[in-house]
Amino acid sequence: MKSIESDPIDFWPKLKQSYTMTNHSILSVGLRIMHLQAINVSKPKLRRFGFKLYTTAFLKKTVQGPVVLTQDNLNGDKQADLMNHGGNDKAVYAFSTEHHNYWKQKLGINHIDYGKFGENLSISGLNESDIAIGDRIQINDCILEVSQPRIPYYKISFEFKDMSMLNNFISYAHTGVYFRVIQTGTMTANSPVEVIYKHPDKITVKNLFRAYFDSQFPDQENVMRTAIAIPELAEAWRSKIVQIVHRIDLYHQRQNKG
Repeated sequence: MKSIESDPIDFWPKLKQSYTMTNHSILSVGLRIMHLQAINVSKPKLRRFGFKLYTTAFLKKTVQGPVVLTQDNLNGDKQADLMNHGGNDKAVYAFSTEHHNYWKQKLGINHIDYGKFGENLSISGLNESDIAIGDRIQINDCILEVSQPRIPYYKISFEFKDMSMLNNFISYAHTGVYFRVIQTGTMTANSPVEVIYKHPDKITVKNLFRAYFDSQFPDQENVMRTAIAIPELAEAWRSKIVQIVHRIDLYHQRQNKG
């Protein structure tokens, strides 16, 4: 399967064709408040899709009671593909429960379990259009920092048994949020999620995702140039964006010479 990362800015048009924070306050997204609905973990398992066998820890299962958060992940959670998952900048993956209704309608299903999208944290009120690179949230005594958007891989199509799922997931542009751990601790489901810091550059997760995948995104160049200078952005994403900005610079040079 051709990697979507090989030419991300050409990918989006093809798809089209086929809180402000007050001191010590809880962030409201519109009238919603962020709340941790479930904590989900898994260890690598051998799974089958059609005639293909593959090892994955994608499908998470909800766990009950307090869960310890370490610097690298939640206790009980492991990754099968360490090239694309895990590490400090991908210690915890969160996904909004508000997206479930869209996908139930899109896929024609009645229910989606927590953890089905591979998320560690199922959070109501989490909005990629509002939360930005460098923002920090607190859950119980744990502090997390937004490090990057999620780039989905082909296994999401396998898990949903729908080969169009990968493209549809990217097109929807609400793919969740990766966090690094600032303060370890213990978290429990049904806890409030508090935003304790809003980054001044306000490069939202959704805007950065769109800028990366969509060459027609209106603010692409500004979003990318601003994002590169944000220290809190994951280095893997900075490297990807630098390459695209370099291509944009070459384009401008050719235009000026013409």
